[in-house]
Amino acid sequence: MKIAKLLGASALLAATSTAFAGTLNVSSAEDWGSGHSSYPASNTIDGSTDWSSRWAASGSPVHLQLNLNSIQRVTQVGVAWGRGDERSYEFEIWARAATSGSWTKVYDDVSSGSTEGIEVYDITDIDAQQVRVKTFSNTAGTSWTDILEVELYDENGTGELAINTAFDDGSGHGSYPATNVIDDNTAWASRWAGNGSPVNLTVELNETSPVSQVGVAWGQGDSRSHTFEIYARPGTSGSWTKVFDDVSSGTTNDIEVYDVTDIEAQQIRIKTFDNTAGSSWTNITEVKVYGDGTTPIPKDPDLDPNKAPSENFDLSRWYLSVPTDEDNSGTADSIKEDELNAGYESSEYFYTATDGGMVFKCPVDGYKTSTNTSYTRTELREMLRAGDTSIDTKGVNGNNWVFSSAPSSAQNSAGGVDGKLKATLAVNYVTTTGNSSQVGRVIVGQIHAANDEPIRLYYRKLPNNSKGSIYFAHEPGNGNSEQWYEMIGSRSDSASNPSDGISLNEKFSYEIDVTGNTLTVKIMRDGKPTVTETVDMSNSGYDDSDDWMYFKAGVYNQNNSGNSNDYVQATFYALENTHN
Repeated sequence: MKIAKLLGASALLAATSTAFAGTLNVSSAEDWGSGHSSYPASNTIDGSTDWSSRWAASGSPVHLQLNLNSIQRVTQVGVAWGRGDERSYEFEIWARAATSGSWTKVYDDVSSGSTEGIEVYDITDIDAQQVRVKTFSNTAGTSWTDILEVELYDENGTGELAINTAFDDGSGHGSYPATNVIDDNTAWASRWAGNGSPVNLTVELNETSPVSQVGVAWGQGDSRSHTFEIYARPGTSGSWTKVFDDVSSGTTNDIEVYDVTDIEAQQIRIKTFDNTAGSSWTNITEVKVYGDGTTPIPKDPDLDPNKAPSENFDLSRWYLSVPTDEDNSGTADSIKEDELNAGYESSEYFYTATDGGMVFKCPVDGYKTSTNTSYTRTELREMLRAGDTSIDTKGVNGNNWVFSSAPSSAQNSAGGVDGKLKATLAVNYVTTTGNSSQVGRVIVGQIHAANDEPIRLYYRKLPNNSKGSIYFAHEPGNGNSEQWYEMIGSRSDSASNPSDGISLNEKFSYEIDVTGNTLTVKIMRDGKPTVTETVDMSNSGYDDSDDWMYFKAGVYNQNNSGNSNDYVQATFYALENTHN
């Protein structure tokens, strides 16, 4: 069992709980008669983590049940415990595949007692329609269980997005309105019928979300094929982008899922032209919209600008490098896990912003982490040992992780297998002085191996440009040439202003994921398509028994030629690192 620990208080892209890919749409919540009438179970699915909007139940055990519209894959459950920052709850999670029959226990644990934000529990994967949180006691000794919010996830990306409404272009039959396609009923009597060629059916999500698949159940779809196109746009007005066109299979009445071009969208339009039956009518019984395959970082309470970074973020599995030398070692200081989590702050390099974000700032001039390093950094280094100094920082051991393509002996010795790093941040400032090959560069995320780097993720904005680029380097561990991948804009020293670039102080999210020898990198922005790049690392040499990995996040200044007081700065609003 594991908790996918949250390091941050913002969602990956701020939105309501059901708007994210991977977040399942919970239709209702109920309890077993033990709840307080003023604090009903439905409060746990209202998108609010306020104390006044909690579920409260007295007794031991008590049961909170979440109901989905249909049987869906559930891989994680998120719970925001009432007063969860001052008490721990003993609990179990159960699930069943239908609305009756036997239950299966998929998780049991004790909550952290360190946050009122949503804690995500990695349950035994199960196909379920009902999920139950069963609580027994808490460390405060009270008979009451308080839960602020519960969310269900499918980390493999089949998470269905919540559709708010559906409408057509006026072509519909009065007895078969567009809203029939979102009633979870694929019966012929519950269809939308539109007459003409073309006709347009539009579904609207609660808000702009990453979309990667659209499902359509065609009326009489087992006896006719429909020619159609799918369009999307990020809001409720403006231009449309075509993301798919095809002909339906003609073999099924069930939902056919189409893999559309990934896009950030609020409205999805299905435009149909004709069908093989020669009828002027288009019939659709149901439409589904699915996310882009990422697991969300769920909501947390607002970041508190009056708290140290470790009070807003769980930094228990990280240490921090800062460009000072307080211990007179000749190299940069390392703020180890225990000190970092005891409220460490530096007014110059690492502190809480006025909006509660975690600020990393690093000048051109300063101490470096080793004699082999050319640049300064203010950067977190992943430490899976979480302060247990009996475990060495280096090696294939409990402090580091390996790829699942490594030998089983290495996987058994490591602290984790494969990994995913997700962050939301804004780059606030980059260097404007120095050599043209270095100006404006900063690394904001990495995977570091024993000697090399499977990925270094760069943000770069040139002085004359208003927007920055995103690109990354993949450095094989076997001496092969370094590989570069441009995701947004160009890494060129003379790049023109990227039209789709990222401005300073603009929030964006990244995801770095390794599964076996596959490296996947995603860049996500509100209202824009997700940008994805995949690297096959089969020939990179990281699958041997001696190599080991750790994540890094923060700012790694890539300019040592500028003015000594020139600097880079970024503010992080969410950060999550998970491993198998």
